[in-house]
Amino acid sequence: MKTINTSKKRHWMALATALTLAGAALPTYAGEGHDHGAAPATANANGPQRMADGSVFLPKPAQRQLNVRTMVVETAELPRAFELNGQVLMDPNAGGKVQPINAGRIEPGPNGLPNAGQTVKKGQVLAYVVPAFAPLERASQLTQLAEFRAAKALAEKRLARLRELSDTVPRKEVEAAESEVLSLTDRMSAVGGGLSSKEALVAPVSGVIASAHVVAGQVVDTRDLIFEIVDPKRLRIEALAFDGSVANNIGGASLAVGDQRTPLVFMGAARSLREQALPLNF
Repeated sequence: MKTINTSKKRHWMALATALTLAGAALPTYAGEGHDHGAAPATANANGPQRMADGSVFLPKPAQRQLNVRTMVVETAELPRAFELNGQVLMDPNAGGKVQPINAGRIEPGPNGLPNAGQTVKKGQVLAYVVPAFAPLERASQLTQLAEFRAAKALAEKRLARLRELSDTVPRKEVEAAESEVLSLTDRMSAVGGGLSSKEALVAPVSGVIASAHVVAGQVVDTRDLIFEIVDPKRLRIEALAFDGSVANNIGGASLAVGDQRTPLVFMGAARSLREQALPLNF
């Protein structure tokens, strides 16, 4: 019995040793919550880094790569500079708007409808507006025109008879008949001209068409904006300053366009706020 137990004991010890050696070849992992994380990366003392006080350490090689240049600081008196938002406006003395007085249909002018960017001269006809009449209104005007024609025909016949009897009738009756014929002729011209006339839209100033808002055949209403004309050599800049004290101490101004700066001349500031800001004109 002792020999058998000893043999079994040796068998189990050999099996445990084999399992221990097999487990040594496999990777081992810590339990959940017991790992210590990856090893911290070694910081480069000569590389760009933020210091404990919030400043940034930038070595010379990194400065050359970023094109950072340094200069000696000098004490000097310099004016304060402000950057304001603004917009380009037309000069009221060199620009204008074209608007119709009557509602109607657009017809091209002698040279067609102008396009944006086209140069025009003062007094040039840009387009025509054919007045729009209601059917009843047009019928009333045609009826009135027919009545004037009939009255004129009768007045001309009466004038002819009076001239034949000029020796027996007073001169004042002949003159009254002549005046009546002339009056009826003028009335007919006025009514007929109103039916067939066109409103000419002319350029109020010389310049360039900044915007065109119509096409041929379009129906427009009274005071609709048809064309805008500006003079590119005479423009105005309006900037908005939220600090009213800025307007009292402006030594100079410039307009930044890319890398270029165009000097501006300060004209004045408004005396009323617009959207809680003071408009400045240059």
